[in-house]
Amino acid sequence: MGIVQRQSLKNSIVNYLGIIIGGLSTMFIYPLDWELYGEIQFSLSTAILLSAFFSLGSHALVNKYFPYFESTKTKGFISLLFIYSTINIVFISAILYLFKAPFSAMLALGGFDVGKINDNLFIIFPLGVLMVFIAVLRAHSFNFGRIVYPDIISNFSLKIIVPGIILLSYFSLINYNIAGWILVVYHIIIALGLMFYLKSLNGLDFKTGVLRRVKRKKHFEMIQYMLYGAMNHVGNILVYKIDVVMIGLLLSATKVGYYSIFLFLSVVIEIPTKAVFQITGPMISKAFDENRMDEIQKLYKTSSANLYVVGILLFSLIWLNIETFFVVMTNGEDLVMYKTVFLLLALTKIIDMVTSVNFSIISYSKYFRVNTLFIFILAISNVIMNYYFINSFDIVGAALSTAISMLLFNLLKTIFVAIKYKMHPFTWPLLIITLFLLVAIFMPLFLPSIFKSILLSVLISGGFIILFIFVVYKLHLSIEINRFIDKYKAKILK
Repeated sequence: MGIVQRQSLKNSIVNYLGIIIGGLSTMFIYPLDWELYGEIQFSLSTAILLSAFFSLGSHALVNKYFPYFESTKTKGFISLLFIYSTINIVFISAILYLFKAPFSAMLALGGFDVGKINDNLFIIFPLGVLMVFIAVLRAHSFNFGRIVYPDIISNFSLKIIVPGIILLSYFSLINYNIAGWILVVYHIIIALGLMFYLKSLNGLDFKTGVLRRVKRKKHFEMIQYMLYGAMNHVGNILVYKIDVVMIGLLLSATKVGYYSIFLFLSVVIEIPTKAVFQITGPMISKAFDENRMDEIQKLYKTSSANLYVVGILLFSLIWLNIETFFVVMTNGEDLVMYKTVFLLLALTKIIDMVTSVNFSIISYSKYFRVNTLFIFILAISNVIMNYYFINSFDIVGAALSTAISMLLFNLLKTIFVAIKYKMHPFTWPLLIITLFLLVAIFMPLFLPSIFKSILLSVLISGGFIILFIFVVYKLHLSIEINRFIDKYKAKILK
């Protein structure tokens, strides 16, 4: 098993343990206080948006220029990244402070609740700063082929901290302000934990004088790439995170809580995607440096096949049993009327999975600027669509906006890669298993009464999954999946 499969498998196991904890929290803890849960998700999402501006793309340099610093034996790579990041944070903070009044007035004019930002600024600002350095440290760990421990430190632990905060508040042990400070301290611990982990990998090379050791021409090249990365990152956040922020500013914290539950369920589907993208990014960058296009094409197709199969599998398990989920969940009746939100969000994840590593291919190629254009167009359109659809269709409108944006985004990227590099991730077997996806989507919509029965929904979903896996195996769609099945089939038949 290669490094991609090993790290992806380990990362998926860790993340699914987090999903189990998150699932239990979603069913029994978060609904205890929809408002606080919504406030936490709003603060985290707004901080992520702010960190995108703060970083100005500094984390984009990590995978792109690590091979250069390694090959030239130039010490102080992390020092340089931290210097860039600090300068960027100070610069953006000064701009936001100078233009705070007109910016606030503009938001208020559009019907946004500016007071919510001001009330949570003591949380959002430090979180935004910390997230910049956390992103750099996480990305650098990927250069060493390590994605498991960084995810344990940052993502897995969050599944424990948030329900802990909700419970402390529910039993009146803390108030909302203390809950915010707990989040800030938690992110400080994450940053320190990542630094200690990188040190164990000999990757924490803080060296003085690194600014002098790097040639001026290389500085200019890195800053140029960083600024392009900034536009990419800000655009990505506007595509992926602006929905939560705008729901909080246009509707209420409670609605953010509802929406975040469906976001959590959709994240279950994309867990393998994050693992594969994190580990293949440096590999694609290195393949471009060595002009090994055949390896990139292989990664493109295998990633697409594996992710699409897993995406359909996980989507079907959740969607076919979503009514059961509402029955078991505390206050689940609050979410029944919004279940279309999950369907739309889940489809955005599946689209991402089947189009595979197209973003990485463009990002690490000589055409990396094209991603900036695509993201800029879609980010602006997503903000506009969110504003219109949220006001018109509540939180369903936010999910609809995200679905449309991601469909267009991935379509543009896939067409561009096909034109420039004559490669695409699609095969005929993918079309066949798409029929299973369509069946899974429409069965609960056309036969709702059947899926209201817990027993029937479990039996139908179980039979559906068995048939789906059998067809995938017979189509030889994925070498990795077939090997996995053969391995355990041989053990069972012994």
